[in-house]
Amino acid sequence: MALNIKINLEDCYDIETLANDLSLSRFNTVLKDGSLVSLGIQISNTVHPHLPDVHNLAFGPLVDNNKIDDKIKLQHSDHSKVFSTIIFTALTFLTENKEKYLGIDGSNNARAYMYYRCIQNNFDYLSQFFNVYGVNYYVRVLRKLRDEDGGHPIDGHDLKAIPQKIEKNAVISADRLYNYFIFNVKEE
Repeated sequence: MALNIKINLEDCYDIETLANDLSLSRFNTVLKDGSLVSLGIQISNTVHPHLPDVHNLAFGPLVDNNKIDDKIKLQHSDHSKVFSTIIFTALTFLTENKEKYLGIDGSNNARAYMYYRCIQNNFDYLSQFFNVYGVNYYVRVLRKLRDEDGGHPIDGHDLKAIPQKIEKNAVISADRLYNYFIFNVKEE
């Protein structure tokens, strides 16, 4: 997993928009072994169950019927260009939908740490375009709630997800690391 990602919105892969509302697009990336993989970027049409106006952004290889496999680990030849392309797509969507927020789920601790490091390493650049927030919540519980398990012992309405504005160079211990990251476009 790459931690030294440098975001540059002028160095992106060619993006193909697959939905008129900008909620689905794809691009081809090159892996370290030289093979090409089509990556999809999908913005959910429903809001997060605990965060109003936040739509989840998922990315990964496209599989059956334009579904995204966001759990796979790929060895990109240029992680910076991949993430720049994803961020550019998010900025394009948010520029057209200024009232919305996008969220990225750090599906495990390693990915959450990578996203946080990427935000910190590119803070000055990203903050020109976005307000960025981190949220701590019990991902395991939220995912269990989505499974519609009627016997689950936790009431989902008691779960609080409170966004915290991410500050430059903020140091957060591993047990307090955000596991969901939210951003919206800055007002011009």
